[in-house]
Amino acid sequence: MNIVFQKFGRPTYQGSRIYIDTEGIVPFGWLKGKRYDTEADIENNEIILSLNETGMNKISGKKRGDNYIPVIDKTGPDKNGNPVKDALKDCEHITISVVAVEDKEGEVVDYRVIIKGEKSTSTVKGAQSSDSSPTSITFCAGTGISSEALKQSGFKEIAAVEWNPKEGNEEKFSRLYQSNNPGTVMFNMPMEKLKAEHLPKADLWLATLDCTDYSKASNGTKKEFHTIHLFMHLMRLFWEKPKSERPAAVLIENVSEFEKIAGRSLELCFKEEGYHITKAHLNSLEYGSRTKRKRFFFMASMYEGFSFPLPEGIKSEPITADGKLTVNDLEWITPKESKTLAHFINRQKKKMSHNHVMTIFDITKDSHIGTITKSHHKVQPENWIRHPYKEDTYAYLKADHIKALQGIPEHLQLGDSNKLQVESMGQSVCYTLFIKIAKQVYSFLNSQKKNPKLHSLFGEKKVSSPQQLCFGF
Repeated sequence: MNIVFQKFGRPTYQGSRIYIDTEGIVPFGWLKGKRYDTEADIENNEIILSLNETGMNKISGKKRGDNYIPVIDKTGPDKNGNPVKDALKDCEHITISVVAVEDKEGEVVDYRVIIKGEKSTSTVKGAQSSDSSPTSITFCAGTGISSEALKQSGFKEIAAVEWNPKEGNEEKFSRLYQSNNPGTVMFNMPMEKLKAEHLPKADLWLATLDCTDYSKASNGTKKEFHTIHLFMHLMRLFWEKPKSERPAAVLIENVSEFEKIAGRSLELCFKEEGYHITKAHLNSLEYGSRTKRKRFFFMASMYEGFSFPLPEGIKSEPITADGKLTVNDLEWITPKESKTLAHFINRQKKKMSHNHVMTIFDITKDSHIGTITKSHHKVQPENWIRHPYKEDTYAYLKADHIKALQGIPEHLQLGDSNKLQVESMGQSVCYTLFIKIAKQVYSFLNSQKKNPKLHSLFGEKKVSSPQQLCFGF
C-alpha cells in the first residue's frame, strides 16, 4: 500500500468520535453519498475505512461554495462491533492517510482511509514501574566526573558515550572513564555514528554536551561549528528509540548561551512527547562551591513536579576556612622567577585592560576564585593567587588544588599529567553543584517509580472544551 494523501490532527472526546471534512479525499473516490465500512485495530491504534456499496456507514457532506465537501462522521462501533474509541484511546495525535491498494499486477484497485493514533512517550512509559535503582547513560561523559556524581547519588551508570574529536587521540578521555567505570559499556564513537538500537534502556540520559560552539570563550575567534550538531543527534537517538524504551528523564548541562540556540528547540521537541520541562541558570557559588561557574540546566521529565535545588547563598568565609587548600599547599613564585608572571604583572602596572586581564585572589581573604576552564593548564591570566604577606609573590593553581576546591573524590582518575587533569575538570561539570543536582534528580525519579498510583496520570491531557476531530484545516 502506498500513501497518496496525508493529514495531521488531534483527537477529542478521548477519540470516541471521528469527524473528517477535507477535499483531499475527493480525488480518491470518497464522495458524498458513498458507503463505507469501519474496522478498528485496537492493538495498533488504527481505524481502517473501506469503500463498500453495502457498507454500514454513509459519507455525508456540507456545502462549500458550489461544491459539497465529503464528511465522515463516526461515533458508533465498527462492522465487527468493536468500539471505535478503544483504538484511539490515550492517543496524543492522529494521522489520516489515504492509501492505494494494488492487486498482484500492480494496478490500483481501491483507496482506503487509515486513521492512525499516536501516543506520547509519557503515555507509553507511564504504565511502567520498577522498584530497582534508576539507571543512567551519559553523553559526552569525559573522564566521568558527572557520572561519579550520579553514582554517588544512587544511580547505576550502565553506558556512556565519549569521543575526543582530535584525530589520533579519540580515546583521550574515554580510557580514563573506563578506568573509573569498569562495569559500564563505553561507546567510543561520535554521536552521529551512534545507533539508538545499541543503547541499553535507561531511566536517565545525561548530556553534558561540548560547549565550544556556544561558549563566550570562543567569541572573537573563528568558529568552525564542530559540535553544535550534538543536540540534534541526542534528539535523533531519542526518537529512534521505541517509546517504551525511551528515558523517563533527560538532563542537559551547558553554557548559558546554549539555551537560545538549542534549548528552545529541545523544549519544543520534548513537550511534543508529553514531557515536562524545568530550566534554570545556576551559579556554582550559590551551592557551596569555591569556584565560579554559571551554567544552563535543562530537565525534561515524563513526571511533573521536578525542581532544581534551591540556592544556599555564597560562602562568606575565606577559602582557607575549609582546610582543603592552605597557603603552604601552593608553589609560590616571583616575577623574577617566571617570565609569564612578569609579563602579566607588567600589563597590570600599565593598566592594559584589553585582552588577558589578570585576575588575582587571596585565599586567606577571598571566598572563591574564578571559573576553571579546560585551558587553565596553559597558565592563562585568570586565577593567580597572591601571597597574603609576601610582596610580588604569587602561585598558580594546579590540578590537585582545583580537585580539592571542587570536592572531586580523590579516587577518581583524571589523568597522569597536570594538563590532562585540568582539561578533565575544565570540560566537565562543577562537582560541588552537580552532586546536589544529581541527588535531587535521583530522589525525584526514585519517588515516582515507587508510586504506582501516579503512573495512571502520566500522559493524560485535560480537554478544556469539546471539539470535533477535523482534518480540514
